[in-house]
Formats: sequence, C-alpha cells, structure tokens
Amino acid sequence: MKRYMLDTDTSSYIIRKRPESVRSRFGKLDSGQLCLSVVSEAELLYGVKAKGSPRALASTVADFLRRLTVLDWSRAAAQHYADIRAKLESAGTPIGNMDLMIAAHARSAGAVLVTNNEKHFRRVEGLKVENWA
Repeated sequence: MKRYMLDTDTSSYIIRKRPESVRSRFGKLDSGQLCLSVVSEAELLYGVKAKGSPRALASTVADFLRRLTVLDWSRAAAQHYADIRAKLESAGTPIGNMDLMIAAHARSAGAVLVTNNEKHFRRVEGLKVENWA
C-alpha cells in the first residue's frame, strides 16, 4: 500500500478547505495511507501560536493532527538528511532546512511526499513527489 506524507503547505490546504482538488484527494484515501512528519506538526503548531490564531483554528489543527499518523524523527531520517543536504549544497541547489528535514523524513519512510512546492522537492534524488493542488 502506497503511503503519502503531507508536507506543511498541503496540510494547510486541507485545514483551510481549499483548493478542492487537495481535499478531494485527501478524502479518497484510507487514513492508514496518510502520514505527517513531526517537522510539519511543529510548523503547524507554530503557525497557530505565532499568528495568535483564534481557538477555532487551533481546534481545527488539533483535529487534523489527530486524524493522521505523525511520524517521529528517526536516525534513518537523520542519515537521509545528511546525504541530501551534502548533495544539494555541493550542487549549489540547497533548500530550506525545514523542507530538507521533511524531504529526508519522507524518503527514509519510503513515502510519497505530497507538496505544492515541486520546484524544491524535485531536486531531492530518490524522493517521490506528488502535487494534489
């Protein structure tokens, strides 16, 4: 069974209920096929805190997080991070650290990364990427 790791932007689309293409695809998959990196969880929680978001948004984010399997960072993910970062930096095509950690986490878990940021993530060798937007 194919497993999909949602990146932070895709998670935000689902939480905000737009675009419909993302919500539709999300709704068609079994919850066992969907996961989230703890790195994305941290970014979502930070977004709620930093924006002084209303309780309704905090509650919606909490509900979203409960519906998914959140994968903890692992030693395998750390190895992938080191490999990916070294290769991208040596090629002169680095990506941001949070995106790098999410890419490493998805690749180490053998998951397809669902993102609207194909430009950065397609640089990562061996990472499977889909865009639902």
